Amino acid sequence: MASVKQLLVFMLSLVAFAYTFYVVGSLMFFLSRPRNVPKIYVWVFNLLDNKSRLETSYGPMLFDTLYIIGFILQHSCMKSDLVKSILDKVGLAAAERSIYCLTSSLSLHYLIRHWLPAQSIVLWQVDVASSNVLWWTFSLVHGFAWMIIYGGSIIMDLPEILGVKQAYYDLKDYAQPIAYKSFRLRHLYSHVRHPSFVGLSVILWATNLMTIDRFLLALLLTTYMFLAWSTDRNDVVYQRNQFQRKVQELKND
Repeated sequence: MASVKQLLVFMLSLVAFAYTFYVVGSLMFFLSRPRNVPKIYVWVFNLLDNKSRLETSYGPMLFDTLYIIGFILQHSCMKSDLVKSILDKVGLAAAERSIYCLTSSLSLHYLIRHWLPAQSIVLWQVDVASSNVLWWTFSLVHGFAWMIIYGGSIIMDLPEILGVKQAYYDLKDYAQPIAYKSFRLRHLYSHVRHPSFVGLSVILWATNLMTIDRFLLALLLTTYMFLAWSTDRNDVVYQRNQFQRKVQELKND
């Protein structure tokens, strides 16, 4: 019979699962909605002659940098061996992934809610609203990139990525899900827990309005992903094979 602790951990995993989906939905709107500013702000070289416009960006840039650093520190610290060992010692090993996802979502949600635009400096702007071709191109590029991310999550076992599977297996007194994975998937999990560096990079950089705050966000997160995600050729081959297998299964159905 399941203990009270196991039931609470499972409930926590469900809360983390639902909240993560909500925050990711907010992130999609935050990163992928077309934006516009007055044409006067478009040319960066003209703006460099206007000291007041530069000064208005200092405050937002400072706070936005702190938000990004806070998210990166939380993301890195919560997946450290020290935190994992502490949770294991207090009997919360099965909740480790759920706690990680919940705190990551809280940190990301805080960043989204408190983000300060710095629209006085614009590196480029494409008015997608004025052309159906541009609007559909922008929408399809971002839609395809998000599909890659979600598809990769499904391939890598979405319930396990978000911690529900670990809590459920613990509730049933099974071994942890990783014990049932193949060697190649365990190798991938050892250094990558999020799919598609390329997909998220496209979303960050393929924006119709590149303000200086968006440039900062794209630069810092892309650099962090590049340093943190150490995929190798075997990982790429594995994910491609799994994707082809999923496509074939859908065709057979």
